[in-house]
Amino acid sequence: MAEHGSAPVARRVNVSFSPPTPNGDLHLGHLAGPVLASDVCARSQKILGNDVVYACSTDDNQTYVVTTAQRLGTTPEALIQEALDSVTASLDLAGVDVDLFERPDEQYTAFVRDFFTHLWKHGAFDRREVELPYDAETGEYRAEAFVTGRCPVCLAHARAGVCEACGLYNLPGALLPGDTATALPTRPVSIWVLDLERHRSLLSNWYRTSDVPLRPDLRGVVERTLAARMPYIPITYPGTWGIPVDWDGPDALPQTINAWPEIYVGHLYWPQQVRARGRAGCDEFVQFIGIDNGFYNAFVYPALKLLAAQYGRSVELPRTRTLTNQYYLLEGRKFSTSKGDVLWARDYLEKAGRDRARFVLSLTSPELQQSEFTEQVAESTLRTRFDAPLDTIAQALGEKLAGRSVDAPPSQWWATAIEASQRRFAAAYDLDGFSIRKAAEALALHLEVLALKAGQISTEDSGDVSGALLFLWTLRTLAWPVTPDLAEAVARAFGSGPVGVPLLSDAAVPPAGPFRTLDR
Repeated sequence: MAEHGSAPVARRVNVSFSPPTPNGDLHLGHLAGPVLASDVCARSQKILGNDVVYACSTDDNQTYVVTTAQRLGTTPEALIQEALDSVTASLDLAGVDVDLFERPDEQYTAFVRDFFTHLWKHGAFDRREVELPYDAETGEYRAEAFVTGRCPVCLAHARAGVCEACGLYNLPGALLPGDTATALPTRPVSIWVLDLERHRSLLSNWYRTSDVPLRPDLRGVVERTLAARMPYIPITYPGTWGIPVDWDGPDALPQTINAWPEIYVGHLYWPQQVRARGRAGCDEFVQFIGIDNGFYNAFVYPALKLLAAQYGRSVELPRTRTLTNQYYLLEGRKFSTSKGDVLWARDYLEKAGRDRARFVLSLTSPELQQSEFTEQVAESTLRTRFDAPLDTIAQALGEKLAGRSVDAPPSQWWATAIEASQRRFAAAYDLDGFSIRKAAEALALHLEVLALKAGQISTEDSGDVSGALLFLWTLRTLAWPVTPDLAEAVARAFGSGPVGVPLLSDAAVPPAGPFRTLDR
């Protein structure tokens, strides 16, 4: 919360995650990366007393939808609807508490087309002839998911658009041929592009005046891009999949808006649908993405935002944070729906349980570097750092302290421990250093300390009793962003039902009722 005089003032924070491409359900890489991190962030901002909107949609206009539908022998529309239903169910199972999760509709499509047409009319884009792979058999130009090869920067296997390995942009015709798709001959075609080099001063000034810290991988993308001539980004592609525009006239080759730049307009549109219900605008926008989306978030989206404001489009210019993650690996390979290298989030959630899954995925999230996921290691971690301490706490406190209340100031030991744990959680939830790994580690240490001390509590010492109970009670608030079911269990242990968002400022305010038992 911001300070205004001596009283804290609630900030208006919008939170989102990379809109999932509706070519399948969420896998564990999605959940452990941007999806769970964004949910923990939205919840943590709520316990700080901020006004939070948490909204997203599916990314229906990506060419991955078409390629996956072709591979599965279904239609894109059927695939989108099936994926929407599956992802919605998985979000609910994971406790991801979005205010809005929908798919693009006619109103959204009109909003996007109007946004880009406004910029086009004001000269923000350039018409350029480019070489694109051309399939003479179908009479179609190929781009994005239709084109694979080797990244010309880092040599990793990549699809056209953005390299998932280094995060840098590549044009469809620039990939090094590596298979029959990229071996197609190229043909010149005119498209509309956003020439980032033309807008270098706008973007350089954006970064020069920003005080928002970047995670190392995104900072690397920014530094490497600014150090060279910046590329031009297709705003339209020849084709019929996506949102069509007729900027070249009715007789010209059909063109649709590139789905990657379109995502920025979704960041404007979807939270706006929630805030339009009588809530004010936004002070801060926090976007969680995989590093493969880093280039667009670092350059294309700021350029679109700044150009829209420059050309009189009514857009908000909130403080913007882009928090990236690296990838979970499955036997050394990146999780990938399109390649079939996945563990499905729903399967794991049903097997492990919601809180247990949220805890271990937060603790091992690939925030800053790639990490290997195995169910065996995850289960071992859960047994030692979550299940065992909770079982010890429930048994020891149930035997010793059932019926006791927080009726005295905590002893000095407990007072120090409560303050230390609150500091750890607050540091993890602070946006400048936000980390779900740190939040899960803070939770694990809180449980570890309470489990170690539970058997040593002196029932004759009211300060010791009150301190132990208050240390447990603080988890009602501190644990709520990471493990909401545990937070509710702690509330029930003191006779409190769900009463809305528990505030961090009230975390150490003693519960009204006596301790009963902690359900496990």
